[in-house]
Amino acid sequence: MADYNLGGTVRIDDPETLALLVEEDAIRHIQVQAFLLPEPAFRERIAAIALTGIPVVVHAPYHSHGVNPCAPAAYDDRPLPVIRDHVERAMNQTFEAADTLGADTIVLHAGRYLPGKREEAEEEFPAFLDRYPDPRLTLENLPAVYAGYPLLGNTAGELAALAGSTIARFCLDFPHLACTANYRRLAFAEELERFETLDVVLHHLSNLRRDSITDEHLELDHPDGGLDLAAVFSRLRRHPAVPTTLEYKRDSPAVYTRQAKVFFRLWKDHAGT
Repeated sequence: MADYNLGGTVRIDDPETLALLVEEDAIRHIQVQAFLLPEPAFRERIAAIALTGIPVVVHAPYHSHGVNPCAPAAYDDRPLPVIRDHVERAMNQTFEAADTLGADTIVLHAGRYLPGKREEAEEEFPAFLDRYPDPRLTLENLPAVYAGYPLLGNTAGELAALAGSTIARFCLDFPHLACTANYRRLAFAEELERFETLDVVLHHLSNLRRDSITDEHLELDHPDGGLDLAAVFSRLRRHPAVPTTLEYKRDSPAVYTRQAKVFFRLWKDHAGT
């Protein structure tokens, strides 16, 4: 058994990818991307995942699923009461999924906000945490911008400020941090080092294009890949007990089988880092 804990990501409604990840020997955990489903479908999918017996991390819904903690109505034309009801039901399902699957980590995005409204977003996020308190919530760093809109919580310092005394656990997404470093013209390795001050309980890993500010979830061995893999694997080797979840958005779930092999090769290649 490898001395790292590698995982793959599966949507809650994707039995094909689930089956592949469960059968892949190199995959030791899965991250289940939750989002609001009709109750019968939700219970059916959670039951199917539970039957696999594989350890689970739950990823809470985020803005693409109608759950945007720091600015619920931003970029959303629905009436605010409808949005609030959707968020309530989605978060209740998320917590139930974590309960049923025995997950002790629920990854959370602070969300996106309207340009010029950062201060309001920073004030709204703690209100969300007050409404949905749970010690399993794990705050993830986001890229500074995506598709023209700004996102909240991009660096280690910003995550710590947002978490306050409410959240104590963090998820370090390597390409998100690289996007932020490229956008703000920061040194990636220095920003990565700042995460040593946080209790990071999960890593997210994929790749991005050289000097890009856009998170694309590219393969680790993508020919245009620009992630500083030496810095990344140096951290992974210093923290082998922290699980690392691969995140891809390709049509074929077989990407995880291929990338698990690439990860193993990179792990060996950076044995001295």
